[in-house]
Amino acid sequence: MPPPRRRANPDRRVPLTLLARRLTSRDIWTLEMLLEHTVLTSTHLTDLLTVSRRSVNRRLATLTRLGVIDSFRPHHRPGSAPEHYVLGTTGAALLAARYATTPAALGWHRDQATRAMFSPFLTHDTGTRTFFTHLTRTTASGEHLTTWWSERRCAQLWDDLATPDGYGQITGPTGSSTPFFVEFDTGTESLPRLATKLDSYAELATTTRTRPLLLFTLHSTTRETNLHQRLTGHRALDHLAVATTSRDQHHPADDAWLPVGRPATRTRLVGLPGTWPANLRPTPVLAADDEPAAGLRPDARPAVPAPAPLPPPHIDRY
Repeated sequence: MPPPRRRANPDRRVPLTLLARRLTSRDIWTLEMLLEHTVLTSTHLTDLLTVSRRSVNRRLATLTRLGVIDSFRPHHRPGSAPEHYVLGTTGAALLAARYATTPAALGWHRDQATRAMFSPFLTHDTGTRTFFTHLTRTTASGEHLTTWWSERRCAQLWDDLATPDGYGQITGPTGSSTPFFVEFDTGTESLPRLATKLDSYAELATTTRTRPLLLFTLHSTTRETNLHQRLTGHRALDHLAVATTSRDQHHPADDAWLPVGRPATRTRLVGLPGTWPANLRPTPVLAADDEPAAGLRPDARPAVPAPAPLPPPHIDRY
């Protein structure tokens, strides 16, 4: 016998003009974050939205029912993985209308969930999201993450030169900002392979006439120590400021960062540039107005702006 037909979900036929009236500003922010970062877990969204997990899960279930987002749960052993969310068909259409373009032009694919679920890089990608999510944590010192760009956005600007896993900027209570590139290490690449990544960043530094700050987040303190030994005397350190941390011992928002090639103790990310002498301190690869530095194409900037790392104020029920 043929399988029973599913009843069409009436919510999925809601016109965009009516659907938009049902979405809060935080819903729109969630859609833009999924467009920017492709996959976010329920844990990521709970941490970012700073409300209870129950409230977040209830709202995500509503958005899924509306077809605005899709979800999947990858196989995980032992235990179970959290729900993973991607931008759905209706959500992509809504954002495309918002930016007067098409879902394809936004980089969205109809099989977004399937591609993400079977991606060999899913663990690496969600780990990178976790790293940045940790940096959004409110600290007593008043530091906050003001910029969080995805690997895809970085590729649009710097792919011919370097391929970071993300780009961010953290701002201190005095208004001083520390921009940085991130390399998220899962331990699957050899240390010589990690060391060769510095060469492309050195080329980026030469092309843009800047001195970027490159961060390595490693899965263990032992691997971090070995990487420091491997990078001793590396010629790319003449053009870069490099620092590391280990996830088994340190939280990235704390005194976790150890400069490479400098006799220094661990420090907070916002104070990291001060550990180098004045003539060797990192300089931003973007101008003050977030325009690309010298040496990059003027049309390299993506058409859709990156969302803020933190959601709008909690004025609606979520």
